[in-house]
Amino acid sequence: MGRPEKPLQGSSSPYLVALARELRNQRVTAGLTYAEMAASASVSAATLKRAASGILVPHIETIRQFYAACRPRLPREQQVPLWTATLRAWQLARMEERGTLAARGVRIALIADARDLSLALYTFWEKKGALPVRAIRVYSKDEILLPLTSLERILKREALPQSKAQLLAIIRGCFATSMEEKQWDAAWQKVFGPQRPATGPDRVRRRTARASASSLAGHP
Repeated sequence: MGRPEKPLQGSSSPYLVALARELRNQRVTAGLTYAEMAASASVSAATLKRAASGILVPHIETIRQFYAACRPRLPREQQVPLWTATLRAWQLARMEERGTLAARGVRIALIADARDLSLALYTFWEKKGALPVRAIRVYSKDEILLPLTSLERILKREALPQSKAQLLAIIRGCFATSMEEKQWDAAWQKVFGPQRPATGPDRVRRRTARASASSLAGHP
């Protein structure tokens, strides 16, 4: 298993230390060295080892690569619980790093209007670790709905999601649970019903269709 890792020291960042412990436990359970993990990951052994050092909060993609490298060697019944625990540990370490552990916002179930929805979405993003916009876009698996500029404006509370589909893509990109996804779906219906905000994708599609029709008018 290679050289023993340095003991985790007491820190003013307890959630960061907890994340490091979680990662180390995952690796030990899998019975792998960092070199063996790196062989099946897209990051180096040094990056994986640094992620479990308790010095800095690693990027979310490093956390995903760490888990993906360990997963084939983890007991099946432990795979989902270990990923869930590791992801939550990372989210708390990020909140600790950003000073948002005490952040409070509108509960999803209590969203009453567009202002509530905007604030609740911002708080949700913070509590999920404030993932970078490019990561959200990739993890949403629906990149076409999430232009980076639009996503940045939504997360800065300068704009609302343009449709329910866009809202759900954002929260999926933040690793929302299936229960949270249902809550956000219901919140959107409560605020907007069957309508869309004026700048929604449907309007954009209509404009595009009209522009295309105009440009083709008179052509065979």
